[in-house]
Amino acid sequence: MSDGLRTVLAELADRMPPASPGDVWRAGRRMRRRDRLRLATRLAVVLAVLVCLVPQVLRYRPLAEPAGGQAAVPNRVWTPWMWQGTVGQDPNGPATLLFSGDGLGLRGTDLFDHEGKVAVVGQDGSYRMLLYGGAETVAGEAVQISPDGRYVVQGHLAGAERGWLVVTDLVDGRSRTVTGPEGRTCCATPLAWAPDGGAVLAMETSETPVGVDPVTGYVIQPARLVLHDLTTGTSRVLVDELGDRWKLRTASLVAFSPDGRWIAVSQGSRVSLVSRTGAVAWSRDLGPGRHLAGVGAFTPDGRRIATVTLDGCRDECDSVALAARTWRFGYLDARTGADGTGAAFGPVTAMAVRMLGWRLGTDPVVLTYRPEGGARSGPGFNDTGWWEVGDATLVALRPGGGSEVLVDSPGEVLAMDVPRNLLEAGRFGGPARAPAPLPARPVALVLAVPLGLLLIVVGVPLAVLFGSWRRRRSRADGLRHPRPGAGAGGIPA
Repeated sequence: MSDGLRTVLAELADRMPPASPGDVWRAGRRMRRRDRLRLATRLAVVLAVLVCLVPQVLRYRPLAEPAGGQAAVPNRVWTPWMWQGTVGQDPNGPATLLFSGDGLGLRGTDLFDHEGKVAVVGQDGSYRMLLYGGAETVAGEAVQISPDGRYVVQGHLAGAERGWLVVTDLVDGRSRTVTGPEGRTCCATPLAWAPDGGAVLAMETSETPVGVDPVTGYVIQPARLVLHDLTTGTSRVLVDELGDRWKLRTASLVAFSPDGRWIAVSQGSRVSLVSRTGAVAWSRDLGPGRHLAGVGAFTPDGRRIATVTLDGCRDECDSVALAARTWRFGYLDARTGADGTGAAFGPVTAMAVRMLGWRLGTDPVVLTYRPEGGARSGPGFNDTGWWEVGDATLVALRPGGGSEVLVDSPGEVLAMDVPRNLLEAGRFGGPARAPAPLPARPVALVLAVPLGLLLIVVGVPLAVLFGSWRRRRSRADGLRHPRPGAGAGGIPA
């Protein structure tokens, strides 16, 4: 370097202001803040991608291998998430079980998401929901699964077109309405599927009540029994005067014979055998406390019809007396209606018993019901009703005595329904999987937004306070422990 150039550079250096350590540190902090901002931006992008992809990943579930390599009723169920996705939103295929109840995920609350709900458990153990817009709904009575598990029939469904009945396909999630006799679009409640799944028995009631019962205070709604052929779309009235719907015991209204040709019908204490044309083969009074055992009352050979007889409190019973009831099984001869004989089963202690069918042709599969705390019988009381039941258990009875619990369920479950094909084949013990939080209904956003705002309102100030505390602590540590070679204030000399 020449002497002249050295002189010029020295003069320029003398004119430049001295470097400030503070400026260097501030520049370094700015660089660190930029680095953190870039990192936060990248994390936000990654989280956004995950939010979009994770639900899709969670929604994809290869079918779990059921017991014996075939579809089976799960050996356990859980209460679904309150925002659980619906059948229409994301169908999960043929069902192995329906259940309803009064837990948060099966009802909601009076202030938020108060909807009647029925949970649908798919063959892979996944959960979806059917919603009924505020009407507490009983699975297996007001909502019924087809024998093959593919269809559900109900009187109405939230979001579906108004109809006499609504049939939902669990494979594609679509619902179609069914028109009743004389083209009626209201009002029916399903009672039983024909064994081949081609027809449905329904209780039709008038849309407008005809009066008020002075004893119960309930409106009077006359009902009639209708058989609807799902293939042809035709309906036939089998019993024109079934009775006031609010006085009917829903656990024991009808039962199809195994070949689907005959139907046992209850009207109070009277039971009749009716053909699909409405012809009455026989009719008899069973007397007080004796009822048709349930929708699966016919024995597998079709020769006998199971009945249950109540021993215990019948009128003005409190919850203790209701829980102490016992039920004895008996039979009617299907050809004549006379008392018959058959396999003996021990008495069952429960508020009510409802028979769904016969496992492997030998074991009655029944729902046993315990009363809700504080429940009392009286006018309008229904011993399998949503308000009266505290919990329900699905069991198989063994000839000679004893029982086996088929589905382990939480106390919030008040009713269940099982596809007839699985029940009769004895396919129980299927995959049990806790419900996944996704897919979710849009109602989840109503919960997520307030929670997100709460996290922002609480989390941001806490983060600011924590950062300020960290900075103060760093400065204090610097004053107490200055770096080697540092002058006053920790600035390098």
